[in-house]
Amino acid sequence: MAFRGVAPGPPDHRVGGIRTVVGVLVVVNLLVLAFTVVILKWHLHRAEEDAGRTAQNLVQVLDRQMSGDLQRIDLALFALRGEMTRQMSTGGIRDAELNDYIARLFTQFPELSSIRTANAAGRIDHGIGVQPGSAFSVADRAYFAEARRNPEAGLLISEPVVGRISGQWVVILARRIDHPAGGFAGVAYAAITVEQFTQSMSRINLGPHGTVTLRGRQLDLYAKYPVNRALGQVVGRRDISPTFQALFQQGRTSGVYKARGGVDGVERIFAFTKVGPHPLYLHVGLGSEDYLARWRTVSRWSWSLAGLSTLLTSGLAWLLHRAWKRERARALEEVHELRGLLPICASCKKIRDDAGYWNQIESYVQAHTAATFTHGICPDCVSKMYPDLPSRRSGR
Repeated sequence: MAFRGVAPGPPDHRVGGIRTVVGVLVVVNLLVLAFTVVILKWHLHRAEEDAGRTAQNLVQVLDRQMSGDLQRIDLALFALRGEMTRQMSTGGIRDAELNDYIARLFTQFPELSSIRTANAAGRIDHGIGVQPGSAFSVADRAYFAEARRNPEAGLLISEPVVGRISGQWVVILARRIDHPAGGFAGVAYAAITVEQFTQSMSRINLGPHGTVTLRGRQLDLYAKYPVNRALGQVVGRRDISPTFQALFQQGRTSGVYKARGGVDGVERIFAFTKVGPHPLYLHVGLGSEDYLARWRTVSRWSWSLAGLSTLLTSGLAWLLHRAWKRERARALEEVHELRGLLPICASCKKIRDDAGYWNQIESYVQAHTAATFTHGICPDCVSKMYPDLPSRRSGR
């Protein structure tokens, strides 16, 4: 077989070592990026869990506050009903005395806009702001109709209505009044303005994008904070997410979920609860822009550090790659090996090339390698060729 010149890679293990290091750096970069993604997802999950717990705590605080207020107001209505029953049992209602009683009762409830009574026909006859001979009536109100229809009706809570005397948006709490001998005698009721509910809601820290609402038995809006529209455009609306609607239809009275707001489209973590035994629902939402602010800062720093790490290691890998290429080029310049079977004359030592010509060994080696030759005579040949010369070890 004729010899063919070949140019192999570097003769040492340095190139393999460089390749290994570059591969390790690539793997490290991938691991750093994967680790960053996993850590940020974990922190995101924790941030959402924390926001959910915060929303639950806030809605529970509001629930306790509102339940307590409703209970106190209901006790006031019980007291007013008891006073009316007492007066009816002792000769009939005494207007001045009853109005004085209501005025004293009213001073104990700064959150109320009024406390009044209406007779069996629905005419408002006693209480705060009621003038003698008043012709205002609540006979058409749903709470009055229910009180008249149902002797067992407990505390009745109306949807927001415009007060007949005040002209304000109010929620009415009412109790049925019976004659001592039996039969419907009218209602005792207290009015809370929608603004009062909004003011109570504003006391909790919701963040710039937070919201809280009070809704009725059909999830119609009673009060909302913050309010960016006129009450007449807000009250009674049912802008709720499909998620909340599904939970409500399942009979859930409390829960936590994430959704976008039906009115403003802001993504929030929501918590809701039913207010005690009453047909009211409190709904607190914390905006993702607020509760994820810290996570976004951590995310920016994490990606910046991951990017810097990737940039540095990629730069190092590039430098190592260039070093490898230089090493390989240098090795190719320095190394050129002869491999295979060389046809050589047993007598004159000429080498036959691929074309069939016989070449001096010096010519062949110089043509197929980077080596060059210098000539001299070894001591053995000197002895043979010049026997008369003094014996010496070097013939140069």
